[in-house]
Amino acid sequence: MFNAQISHPSDNLDSRLSRPGRQIEGSFTYYNSPNVPALNDLTIIEGTSPDNKRYLLPVTDLRSLPAPLSSYNHDQHGFQIVRQALPFSPSPDVVHNQKIMANQYYPSMTALLKQTLGARSAIVRKHSLRDIPDWAAVGMNPEIGFQIESLAPFSIAHSDYTPAGARGHFRAMKEPDWFTENNHDGDGCTTADEREEFFKLRREIIDAEDRAIAKAGLNPEVQVGDGQELPTGGHWAWDGANYDGPRYAFFSIWRAWETVKRDPLAIMDMSRPVSRKVEYAPLTRTYRDRPGCVPFYYSQNALIRPLARARRDSGYWENGDGHVETEPAWCYISEQTPEEVLFLKFYDSEALVRRGEGKDDVQIMCPHTAFHIAGQEKAPVRRSCELRVWCIW
Repeated sequence: MFNAQISHPSDNLDSRLSRPGRQIEGSFTYYNSPNVPALNDLTIIEGTSPDNKRYLLPVTDLRSLPAPLSSYNHDQHGFQIVRQALPFSPSPDVVHNQKIMANQYYPSMTALLKQTLGARSAIVRKHSLRDIPDWAAVGMNPEIGFQIESLAPFSIAHSDYTPAGARGHFRAMKEPDWFTENNHDGDGCTTADEREEFFKLRREIIDAEDRAIAKAGLNPEVQVGDGQELPTGGHWAWDGANYDGPRYAFFSIWRAWETVKRDPLAIMDMSRPVSRKVEYAPLTRTYRDRPGCVPFYYSQNALIRPLARARRDSGYWENGDGHVETEPAWCYISEQTPEEVLFLKFYDSEALVRRGEGKDDVQIMCPHTAFHIAGQEKAPVRRSCELRVWCIW
């Protein structure tokens, strides 16, 4: 199962955040319970759970630091910032046109990811558009969220997947149906060679994982009671060690369609000492009848818990002396522009391999969330897009 505390790379002596920089106060929501969430407890994601708690936290503006935005990298920090001109004019009609997105935007972004990271294969799983101010208009139903054209900013601190959760989605893909059933089989979106290479590498990855799981002496995965209980065994019980297949990762490519004026995205700098204290709560979920996937499977989200010393009713993030934490790991890009593209890491097989070797120089994920800044309520609604992309080296 997912280890609720993640190890982190050793600090660079010239840490990117060694100077405090300009900080603002933002409102964040955390999962505030010592208990593991119940299977399919979607009230947490909906924002109605009594275990959700809001905190006022300091957030560092990356623009105010001496290091250029281009100096951050996903291995050390969990995120990377790349400049790219918009490939088209992102009017609402254009970005809500699935064919334009799949045939123009997807290949532009996968090419950027491959070029920047030196990957062999990059395949978009799905994309989400956030261009409404809140959930009132559509209702916050995680079960059908993938079918809704317009989403609101998501303001619960999280990383999208635990390691097992990411593997759950990867293993659930069906060959050769996945591309066709997700309308990703057009030559404008992916070429036949790209699809063939991805499936070939995917088979190599799963075979290598299964060898490592068998070497660890773990029993096969068991799905109990048709989704009524948590899964056990197999890759759910595996720590990722002794894997010798191709390195692969799951990224979000996050981009604003317009300069961000409200509800900006906060990202956690995983190179910071305070990030080593972060705890995660695994929210296990069942998935049924998803396009191009097996009929039923599990995945798992990583919800961020507040530090134990901060679990109090004040609504502020405080240390034992009652002072606000002075070295926050949360940061953001003030007035982020469409040309400033974020790569946010959800999962990286190499991080687990290194950990099994006693090393901690590669990050496995990047916690993130939308957050609220007082006084921005009447600013233009944030228009942004995120692509979830498999990346294989």
